[in-house]
Amino acid sequence: MKTAHIVCIGCSEARMDCAQLQRFLELNGLTVEDDPGRVDLVILFTCGLTERDAQVSLEVLKELKSRKRPDAQFLVWGCLPKIDPRLIAEAHDGPSLGRREIRKLEEMIGAKVKYDDVQCAVNHLFPAVSREIRAKYDPLTYMIEELNRRIWTAHAYTDDVFYLLIGKGCLGNCSYCSDLHSCGRLQSKPIERVVAEFKQGLERGFKRFFLVSTDEGAYGRDLRYNLSDLLTQLTDEDGDYQLMLPQVEPHYLKEMTGDLAKPIGSGKIGLLGVSAQSGSNRILKAMGRKYTVEELEESITAMRKEFPKLLFSTQLMVGFPGETEEDFDATMTLLDEVAFDYVQVFRFSRRPTTRASYFANQVPESVSINRHRRLLVKAIYKQLSRKIETASCEVPSLQSEESRILSQL
Repeated sequence: MKTAHIVCIGCSEARMDCAQLQRFLELNGLTVEDDPGRVDLVILFTCGLTERDAQVSLEVLKELKSRKRPDAQFLVWGCLPKIDPRLIAEAHDGPSLGRREIRKLEEMIGAKVKYDDVQCAVNHLFPAVSREIRAKYDPLTYMIEELNRRIWTAHAYTDDVFYLLIGKGCLGNCSYCSDLHSCGRLQSKPIERVVAEFKQGLERGFKRFFLVSTDEGAYGRDLRYNLSDLLTQLTDEDGDYQLMLPQVEPHYLKEMTGDLAKPIGSGKIGLLGVSAQSGSNRILKAMGRKYTVEELEESITAMRKEFPKLLFSTQLMVGFPGETEEDFDATMTLLDEVAFDYVQVFRFSRRPTTRASYFANQVPESVSINRHRRLLVKAIYKQLSRKIETASCEVPSLQSEESRILSQL
């Protein structure tokens, strides 16, 4: 086996896994090529976070199978084999691996260099496919999502960012999330390895560092330390740089507020992501979240007061089982009460491995789609308003424009 072709569908973690995979294959003597029809091994990293992600993965799988050589091996990797193995089996009768089952691939190619020993290979994101495929499912929603994505990616996903994977998995058990089945329990990268890779990034001239993990807030708790210990060591390094933390669960933020004061006070942390998910305490409880809306607002307000230059991002979900229009309105109101700089919006998706998929009172798809669009428009308006506000400009027409667009959805 001398050549391979890799295709990635998924989030930043998935794209970092595939960047590391490419280096792993190269170190073991394989050449990674662009044409699936000319290689010995085709590897597809699948995503199963939502029903749409799963369908996109299946479409790409079928396309790759039609293009590969008849004698080439085909391997399905990633989240979908663990989240919905029956769906994979309908279209693929070959080997499939979960995200943490890479040792099976090591055996397949007779690897001399182990995947986990490939260091500093994840300082970039592997190119992902699927945006064009997603567009055909719901063109209007895709158009709004794409605008919102560009607002976020203009800050985070640029060529001058060094991506630093600090861990996989989490300690939570949210009723809507399938990550536990695909990523497993928390597995933090040892602090000394993170610091070593960070220093390599500094030596290469990078100024912005994007820390990636399923939940950065849980980092280190499986190794008897925590996120503040890591951030203290990173911010103690000399240099002009900024760290971005896009995924810190609110209950960890509340718990570590005091410990985070020193590293954030250094001015070297530019972004803190706090996943609100909903503006309704009733929905948060059903989701299995460990905080209230009031606690979330209090934590962010206190940190904004002490660190006014710190940017905040969040993730919100609509269409969770039992969500009423009143619950949805509370989430819309949350964007008025908390000035988030970046907002990602997701729609609840029924997955076979999540408890919430079997809850009563599932929200009709048409209602969920409508709420998703309305919240996306609100989020875009709020993000743009925040940018103009911090630039000391005025936007007298934006509020009326937001109302006009919302009235048409």
